[in-house]
Amino acid sequence: MKINTLSYKNTSTGWELKPISFDNLTLLVGASGVGKTRILKSILDLKKISKGESLNGVKWFIDFSTKNGNKYQWEGEFENDGFDLNIEDIIFIPEIDDKDKAKIKTEKLHINNEIIIDRNIDGIIFNGTKTVKLSQNESIISLLKEEEQLKDIYTEFSRIIFDNNIENTSLSRKDLGIIDEKEVEFKLSEYNTLQKIRESNEDMLIKLYLFSINQQNIFNSILEAFTDIFPYIEDVKIAPIESKYIHHFLRDVLFIKIKEKGVTNWIYGTKISSGMLRTLLHIAELYLCADSSVILIDEFENSLGINCIDEITSSIVSAERDLQFIITSHHPYIINNINYSHWKLVTRKAGAVVARDVSEFGFDKSKHKAFTQLMNLDLYSEGVET
Repeated sequence: MKINTLSYKNTSTGWELKPISFDNLTLLVGASGVGKTRILKSILDLKKISKGESLNGVKWFIDFSTKNGNKYQWEGEFENDGFDLNIEDIIFIPEIDDKDKAKIKTEKLHINNEIIIDRNIDGIIFNGTKTVKLSQNESIISLLKEEEQLKDIYTEFSRIIFDNNIENTSLSRKDLGIIDEKEVEFKLSEYNTLQKIRESNEDMLIKLYLFSINQQNIFNSILEAFTDIFPYIEDVKIAPIESKYIHHFLRDVLFIKIKEKGVTNWIYGTKISSGMLRTLLHIAELYLCADSSVILIDEFENSLGINCIDEITSSIVSAERDLQFIITSHHPYIINNINYSHWKLVTRKAGAVVARDVSEFGFDKSKHKAFTQLMNLDLYSEGVET
């Protein structure tokens, strides 16, 4: 999918994103605390709503298009129960009773400017006909995902990928770069083509493993791009630890491991630097995600060295397969190397967030001069308007 425009408001907290338009590549710039990350999270909220989650007080409008040539406008609003947090924001609850979830007040869906869904608290009109009574807690995208007109929309929202790149001090399985081999063994026969692997909803590490076995030519391309950044690396594998002394419970666990030139022993995922591991996953993402995916990257520069930033930025700028990137960054190198026509300057006034096209400011066509002009803008340095 490609997100064209978006507006979002949480009536329970008062936070609001004024209408913002997106290109195939959009770089959100601005001072800390103005709302760049929350713009990404508002997109993720819509993904949650499309999957059936209830978000108290959320009101939204999104205009997007898909590779089948259709254009969609989807809008709606959940009731506000007067509490300024969703209960799951405070504590983790595996399942919340429907009676405790916010209900949808209104929801509309247009396809190619024709209204398909018109919903209010009293019922749902689908293609001009009132439906049977359906859950008031779930979006129509979730409820009618098997309908011919809506199933593509449901799939498209699955193609929104979020990578916040924040350093995580907890030793989660994903951070360690390990996969349980038994969990993916049966997938090798199920996902045996390039398209099937890309279209799957599997974790990026599992996709990488599947490619290493079933699509070695693509895996070799990923390896080549990775070793261009780290020329002292000669090989990458995803495999169990090869030692008869290893504890039995680790014998069926797969690790990412790298081989350095001139070094005998392999280096396993637990010992690979976070920047190197994240760089590998960024490269893999470009190869392994489904066509027309929307890739959200928060604070792109985190955990990446300058050599990684250079190559990965170039890869994103030249990305093919109809991918859309929405990125936040403070790093001068990234901002300076993405054409200013892709910048959105984010500012905030109280709870209202605005993302401005830089064409408003008459920046010079020179990248360096445009960057200098951005740095000298009061709106950039201060961010919050009074």
